[in-house]
Amino acid sequence: MKPEKEILKRLEDGDPEAFDLIFERYYRKVYTFCKVTFKSKEDAEGAVQEVFYTLWKDRAKLLIVKDLEAWIFSVCFNIIRKHFRNLALKEKHLKEFAERYLDANTSLMPELEYRDLLEKTDRYIEKLPPKQKTIFILSRKEMLSNPEIAEKLNISVRTVDNQLSRAKAFLREALSTDDFLLPLLFIHFFIS
Repeated sequence: MKPEKEILKRLEDGDPEAFDLIFERYYRKVYTFCKVTFKSKEDAEGAVQEVFYTLWKDRAKLLIVKDLEAWIFSVCFNIIRKHFRNLALKEKHLKEFAERYLDANTSLMPELEYRDLLEKTDRYIEKLPPKQKTIFILSRKEMLSNPEIAEKLNISVRTVDNQLSRAKAFLREALSTDDFLLPLLFIHFFIS
């Protein structure tokens, strides 16, 4: 067995020393790549952490990988792509929000400050049942996909789908009396 395959076998068996060896071998390359890609050090560090978390999480699949470095950078690329896709989505929603709800002559929202909007939203979210609340927050605030939420909470993707649907229905009902606030909240939380 080649040395890297031996390390991967040990990693598959859950050996933290094997993980440390791989981390030491690839950390600087991954961090440098992320640092060049992201504007902030925090975003770069978060991406690196996610790459190595994925390495540990998917360690059982790594023995079939022919080129570990290529696999690591493929994971890194996907994390970066997801980050920028989420940023583009947020910018799109903010642009739609601005076009629909901001006065063209000022940069202020009519009647409501953005902070008030978020506080009201958080109060409604707090009323969700605990499981729905957790899933909703992971989906809408932490921008995790339904499969990622399912894995994180050790539940099925179908359960995540059902709980998100119920949470949205609850929030639609709760917000139906607030005619001005409702469309803003849908832009901020529900459109994806």
